[in-house]
Amino acid sequence: MSIKIRNPFLLRASERIESDAGFLRLYSPLVLDYFIDIQSAGKLWDTVFFIRSSPGAGKSSLLRLFEPNSLLTLQNRKSGDEFKEVFKKLKKIDAVSDSTIQILGVNLTFTRNYELLENFSGIEAGNRERLFYSLLNSRIITATLRSVLALKRLQFPEDLSRIEFIYPNTKLYFKRIIVPCNGQVLYEWAAGIERSIYELLDSFLPMTQTSIEGHNELFSIEALRPEYIKVDGQPVFKRILFMFDDVQKLSVKQRDILIAHLLEKRSNVSLWLSERLEAMNNLRTNVGRDYEELNLENYWKDRESKFEKLLISIAAKRAAESREDVEFALDSQLNEFDLTDVFNEAKYILFAKIKELTAGTSKFDLWKEHLFNFDGTTQEICQLAKLMEILVNRNLAKPELALNYTLSLQEFQEKTDEKTITASRLFLSKQFALPYYFGMGMLAKISTNNIEQFLGFSSPLYERMLSMNLNMTNVAITAKDQDKEIKKIANDKWKELQKMIPESTLVIRFLENLGSFCNNETYRATAPYAPGVTGFYIDATRTIRLINEDDWISNEIFTDLQLVLDTCLAYNLLHVKETMQGKKGQKKNVYYLNRWICVKFDLPLSYGGWRTKKPDDLLRWTRR
Repeated sequence: MSIKIRNPFLLRASERIESDAGFLRLYSPLVLDYFIDIQSAGKLWDTVFFIRSSPGAGKSSLLRLFEPNSLLTLQNRKSGDEFKEVFKKLKKIDAVSDSTIQILGVNLTFTRNYELLENFSGIEAGNRERLFYSLLNSRIITATLRSVLALKRLQFPEDLSRIEFIYPNTKLYFKRIIVPCNGQVLYEWAAGIERSIYELLDSFLPMTQTSIEGHNELFSIEALRPEYIKVDGQPVFKRILFMFDDVQKLSVKQRDILIAHLLEKRSNVSLWLSERLEAMNNLRTNVGRDYEELNLENYWKDRESKFEKLLISIAAKRAAESREDVEFALDSQLNEFDLTDVFNEAKYILFAKIKELTAGTSKFDLWKEHLFNFDGTTQEICQLAKLMEILVNRNLAKPELALNYTLSLQEFQEKTDEKTITASRLFLSKQFALPYYFGMGMLAKISTNNIEQFLGFSSPLYERMLSMNLNMTNVAITAKDQDKEIKKIANDKWKELQKMIPESTLVIRFLENLGSFCNNETYRATAPYAPGVTGFYIDATRTIRLINEDDWISNEIFTDLQLVLDTCLAYNLLHVKETMQGKKGQKKNVYYLNRWICVKFDLPLSYGGWRTKKPDDLLRWTRR
């Protein structure tokens, strides 16, 4: 029986949801469609697979799904309405069958203590790598033994002796232990290595040549194959999946050594490496023959409607877990009746502006006739008037010959596109203080393809719905109240930055300058980059120092800028989107503001509007 809470949107990271059943009830499996696709192409298993994203995008939840306790819970409840969709998708990728669990998930989370090996002066440089492999091998073996017992519903460490490890050891990986052996012997050996390494780090004494068993490679993932592991004489699983979480917490050298080793060995094991996009140097990866990669934010960026569907599913599942029985409801339309006076005033002002702009010319007479006789609501008339104002400004800004010909209505329609329509709605909202950030679609965009960010905005909104329910009123939040609440949440998050991030003064100054720049470019009268500017591309070839795009990153002149960009990426304040523009086949990495920061600076939430900046210009944004 589950214990329901008042506001389930307050539950964030999966590791903080203790119950496996509770985790599975709240988990929305749409991302598994990606795995189904690559499974059908034969690329899911027996390969190295990178899962990358900013914090809160769902990496750890995805890994937890494949842990033994999650799969056991799912297997036992597969017919339940809350679980059947997840089960069916996992069945399609051969993780489970109707009667068995096919895969042993082994999850190893990295912590910063691995860096102690790298920085410990008592260890010679040549031995640090060997001890790093030793520590990894010991922890992988221990984690695997724990997972085997969990999958068989046995107790750790009491039942270790029931595990049979029948690896032949022909390559002599195990030098201080006789194999085959049972799980108890294997565990004591692995635990002894880990204990010895930490005793060394605690002692601050030099390492002797024979004191700790050093390893030259990561042999554990090769030795721990399904055919070499039995429990009570019976095979346990069909496939083993090693999951390394928070790989970014290794030192740069350790991470490079590990990845190079794994790609070189190509041991035909299923190995998933999950890491944050923490720095510019791990943005560029060449997915090819040796490994696959899933960037969660990029995956959802190309599937906006599907991500919105995911969030709707998450919201419904969360609301169902509330003891108050209140649905998550957002009004998707403006309340025009309450805004009657605002729209009437806006119509008057916009008509006057267009008359002023077109005074002295008959060029726009047909356009104005269309506007002044338009048969629509006051809101629709105001939107059309703001759109026309932008197109008139664009036409007047062109250095054309003074030919006073009349533009046709067809030409007005040809000059109208979706981006300019979106810009006109943004401009209208800005000028007359109308709600702009409202509706589930807008909330999905604000979430920036990040589930935890969605929950961060949804939680206060749901709290308001709960309060409205107490007052026996309609719980659907109006557009005006949504806009107000969302802006408040964004402003509160902005105030928290000073406490949350390192080098906050530099970062905040940079973001303030970037936000101000984007705002100025967005609200130009002609809307030249409709619907607006929310990002930048770094072109080092235009800098006065003439350093190329790759070299500026390592140039000490730009240390502050490198620090700011790395911090912004690590804390999901900026994210990078690859775009094709310029020479044929040329790819550019565009840095976009996180969408909640767009709310802070009254910017649109769409992509595509960006400007090219020199490293010199960006560096100045960190200094003034």
